[in-house]
Amino acid sequence: MNFKLAIFDLDGTLMNTSPGIFASANATVEKLGLPPEHDVTQLSKFIGPPITQCFVKVYNLEPSLIDEAISLYRIEYNTHGRFNAQPYSGIPQLLSALKKKGYLLAVGTLKYELLAKQMIDHFNLDGYFDSIRGSDLDSTLSKADIVNKVLEDLAIEAKDAVLIGDTFHDQKGAKEANVPFIAVDWGFGFPKGHPKDETILAVVRSPEELLSLL
Repeated sequence: MNFKLAIFDLDGTLMNTSPGIFASANATVEKLGLPPEHDVTQLSKFIGPPITQCFVKVYNLEPSLIDEAISLYRIEYNTHGRFNAQPYSGIPQLLSALKKKGYLLAVGTLKYELLAKQMIDHFNLDGYFDSIRGSDLDSTLSKADIVNKVLEDLAIEAKDAVLIGDTFHDQKGAKEANVPFIAVDWGFGFPKGHPKDETILAVVRSPEELLSLL
């Protein structure tokens, strides 16, 4: 594989952000007078989609409560959850090795862009990335929109970039942006041993395996 740019998803790809996300989501619904969710499989659906869809997928929240839920969640996550996370083992080493190989590196996430930048900075990963792009406050951007912003930032053609992510939303966004896609199965979306299909270049099981491909 010969790419100039590697674009990484954040949640479930670069970092295990689940502790902060799950706790913040449950705290939010409890403030709305609803019971929390303790099934990790169900809670994992909160990671990947735009936040406007998450409360429906996980809690079957009424549409009339979505705006209030998002507002409460953002306050809770910003106060208690955002740094309750950890880069996956091997990620800093992977990023360092790719930079030494001459790669441009970027983050393309459906997480709110300012929050993504704060987290990347907090965990001392900011020095690796040439572009960090995320969602707007109203979550109107698709994954493809965000990938295209990265491509514009760095003046890279789609064929010269690869998106790396752990969910169907990453896979779909890569397809819509005409960017090749590599799936990782250490995150929240794809199960261990997820099969490769015609829209996936490869399924990798560790940062070390990813480095060997790139």
